[in-house]
Amino acid sequence: MSEHKDPKPSPRNSGDGWRVLSYLIGGVLVYGGIGFGLDRLFGTQFLVLVGIVLGAGLTILLLNYRFGSRS
Repeated sequence: MSEHKDPKPSPRNSGDGWRVLSYLIGGVLVYGGIGFGLDRLFGTQFLVLVGIVLGAGLTILLLNYRFGSRS
């Protein structure tokens, strides 16, 4: 029998959307978790918010560097 080949092979970057989403969620969780730990250590209540914002900002910078326009 002949081999069945896919007429439309998936492009190389077909999973980029999921990768971007996982980076955003991961960055917010990691830096938010660090902020939460520092809140518990120092007895404050604002570092978790700082960690979440910092994680989102750094992740956006990383994504811009990694997936930004390539000239």
